[in-house]
Amino acid sequence: MNVIVERKYTILSKLGQGSFGTIYKGVNNLTQSKVAIKIEYNPSDSILTNEAKIYKYLEGKYGIPRLLTFGKEGLFHYMIMDLFDESLEVMKRKSDGKLSLNTVLNIFYQALERLETIHTVGIVHRDIKPDNFIVDRTTNKIYMIDFGLSRRFLDANEKMIPLSSGHNITGSVRYSSIHVHSGIVGTRRDDLESLGYMIMYLLIGRLPWQGIAHETQSIRYELIGRYKTTHTLVDLFPSAPTECIDYLNYCRTLPFDENPDYEYIRSIFYPLYKQHHCSENNYDWIK
Repeated sequence: MNVIVERKYTILSKLGQGSFGTIYKGVNNLTQSKVAIKIEYNPSDSILTNEAKIYKYLEGKYGIPRLLTFGKEGLFHYMIMDLFDESLEVMKRKSDGKLSLNTVLNIFYQALERLETIHTVGIVHRDIKPDNFIVDRTTNKIYMIDFGLSRRFLDANEKMIPLSSGHNITGSVRYSSIHVHSGIVGTRRDDLESLGYMIMYLLIGRLPWQGIAHETQSIRYELIGRYKTTHTLVDLFPSAPTECIDYLNYCRTLPFDENPDYEYIRSIFYPLYKQHHCSENNYDWIK
């Protein structure tokens, strides 16, 4: 492709296309290290600018990629970061459409730790899904990415933002919480509920509302939200371990401004982990 950014980084190939821009694989011409280059063309309201601010706020946090540089050239904004391996979505696809219980539990514990990290500094992700977790296969460390829709849930005085309603769905509707479906602004509980749907998807292979379709997006979103709320969790996920149901029930009943008990959440899955003799070094992609 031969496009050079900041006279230092060369774009090599396209990695993916998102709603808010394009991601490329690149190389640092000085060190030959591979990088991810995210480009957003001519934005009126720059998602990438918000994402760069969040990355700077999270600088040095465990499991968050390094932001190498951010800027604007001509009609586009760009952001350059460390490049890792593939997303959990790709890993699932390569594993016949689902992942083992041991792998999913290990993913859950790592993803929960990432959420606790960002929540502790007052940030909610608001777009939890397998595409937004990437794997370093040399260490099996999972990184959280894509903070374009993320927001602070604390105000300038470090006080909780007030509950407000009438909001559109933010992020992927597939993993949206029941409160976000109802129009309430997302907080910590909603990130956690989305994580619950993500692990169900990775473990079972498909979420029960994936087949719901309608030519009008708002009606489709409403139908999916209704499906999530009019069926019990046991009816939605009859083959899921009880611990997964207990976790989702906990998330759904958290008050808007409640600080989740992350240690309690971890303890929910301890019996399941022990019962199936799980190992923290066991991942499906290890050959």
